[in-house]
Amino acid sequence: MHPTTPQDPLAPENRPAMARRALAWAVDFALVLAAAYAIGVYTVHQITDVWDNAPQLGVSTWQLITGDGDAIDRAGQFATSLWHQVVTAVIQGFLLLAAATFAYHWACLTFTGRTLGKALLGVRLTPHTPGRTAARAAVTTLADVGCFAFACCLLISGHPVWSVIAWLGAVAVFWFNALSAYSGRTVADRIAGTTVVNATYEAPAPQPAYQPSFQPPAPQYAAPPAPPQYAPPMPQHHPQPHPEPSWTP
Repeated sequence: MHPTTPQDPLAPENRPAMARRALAWAVDFALVLAAAYAIGVYTVHQITDVWDNAPQLGVSTWQLITGDGDAIDRAGQFATSLWHQVVTAVIQGFLLLAAATFAYHWACLTFTGRTLGKALLGVRLTPHTPGRTAARAAVTTLADVGCFAFACCLLISGHPVWSVIAWLGAVAVFWFNALSAYSGRTVADRIAGTTVVNATYEAPAPQPAYQPSFQPPAPQYAAPPAPPQYAPPMPQHHPQPHPEPSWTP
């Protein structure tokens, strides 16, 4: 534990209570479930269209009962084709759900710093630059939806053992990410370099660029001496000698 300051997002007064964070997550996850329901309805319609638009098999029930090899082969190929289309539709639905979850978290966090759940519970994310929010949305999507969707895809693709292992891994990833919030930051926050804080938290002002403590004094330049002032020479007065008077008798 490093010491915290009032401006540190991990300071106790800046960290939201765990109950508020859990409620904020519940609101956001309810939106994810609503999206999953809508995508599920769309997927069911796709599967129904596949069945309705399937070509005629051209095999009678009597041929199947009597064990007609050619008819059985054609029926098997028909069923396999339909099943592959159904599996494809389901996998596409899970991929669409993961993409929608990522887009929701990334867009909300990038442009406002909070999802709907965070806004309702008075918490937000800092900092919320596009790169950091993309990393956080990716980890959140993986923990909340991605791992479980992968396990379901394995199951419907005919890999039940790997599906069980994926389910156990999904549960572990979900709880590891959720319980790490007790330290102030979830795994998603640590990977993205973000922190969930109270909405009233004010980030410290950016510090000026580093300046060395010692700065040489600026050179002092003496003013150039004033040019000498030359006074014009004063006219010199030279007295003229007076002629001596001459006396004539």
